[in-house]
Amino acid sequence: MGEAAKITVTLEPRLEEYVRDEVARGAFKSSSDYIESVLRDRYNDDQRVHELEDELQKGIDDLEAGRTLSLEDAFNGVYAELGLDKLRSR
Repeated sequence: MGEAAKITVTLEPRLEEYVRDEVARGAFKSSSDYIESVLRDRYNDDQRVHELEDELQKGIDDLEAGRTLSLEDAFNGVYAELGLDKLRSR
């Protein structure tokens, strides 16, 4: 982690009380620690969403390019990876 920057944040009273309560109950050392934790979680969530969007786009690109499998072939591939018998055709 890099050097910390100081930022002033203004909260509405109910949020300020909530942050202070979290610190008072010992969940965080300070209000700054709490805010940083929330922002870190949000940042990580956003990063994961971007990763999922990228993977989804790869799937869309494959679909548009005709790189697809039948459902039966897809399941059989999964079964093979798991060391299970193939899906039985109906």
